Amino acid sequence: MKKNSILMFLGVIFALTLGFNHQVEAAEGESSLTDAEKDYLYGLNFSKVEVENMPYEELKFLVDSEAEILTSFEEIYSFDEVTSDPSEVTTFGDIPSADMSFKGNVLKLNNSTVSGYNAFYAHANFRWLNKPIFALTDKIAIGFPSSLGVYIPAQSGKLQGFNSTYSLYNTSTGGTTLMSSSTTPSTWDPSLGVAGSFDLSGTLNKFQTHEGTIAQTFYIKSSSSGKATVKFEYGHKKFTGTIGISVLPIGVSITPNQSNVDIRSYAASFSY
Repeated sequence: MKKNSILMFLGVIFALTLGFNHQVEAAEGESSLTDAEKDYLYGLNFSKVEVENMPYEELKFLVDSEAEILTSFEEIYSFDEVTSDPSEVTTFGDIPSADMSFKGNVLKLNNSTVSGYNAFYAHANFRWLNKPIFALTDKIAIGFPSSLGVYIPAQSGKLQGFNSTYSLYNTSTGGTTLMSSSTTPSTWDPSLGVAGSFDLSGTLNKFQTHEGTIAQTFYIKSSSSGKATVKFEYGHKKFTGTIGISVLPIGVSITPNQSNVDIRSYAASFSY
């Protein structure tokens, strides 16, 4: 009996070892970007954090598409927060002029997979430099004007080419913790744009802050040319409630004039 027990124990150890080795081999076999591919993405104004957290397939797609920058921006936005008493205003931290970094770009993709259309990629990133007092659900909208004639493909009822991520950035180490990612926009229109939601964590340590990305691939007829403007908007909810999104002729937008919602907008113009 004792001998059988020992044999059974050794068998379990052997099986666990095989399973562990299989997991290690699987991890080692996972796809990763080369240093040259990472450098290419850095040249497109993607940060190290974005390259680490955005899906491999998304980043590899940009490299293989020989993406090039048409326009880019980087802004520092300041916010005031209102408490439940509308007469009381609370400002962020010690540096009110540097609350959040908001940056993005519009890229041209040089190997469109849609016949008769040129491919483009709109992308934005945010990082809170001072933690917001109200960590609720913020939203970002990317809006295309109806006059641009944008086409966004769909498959099985689902819009294609969308991606968003939300991470916790450690200001001490420069490392990140990916909290969530999505390939489904919270609101969308096949020609006017998309919006994504970011559920800000309410439990950060003193070194952590919020960071996120949103991106959408879109197409314009290759027979068309001219100038266009993509609208990037960040909406911050200052206390309870949700942020409304409107589908307007100027593009998908954060609904204006919402009580206790702070909106920051950037108009990115490019030629196509």
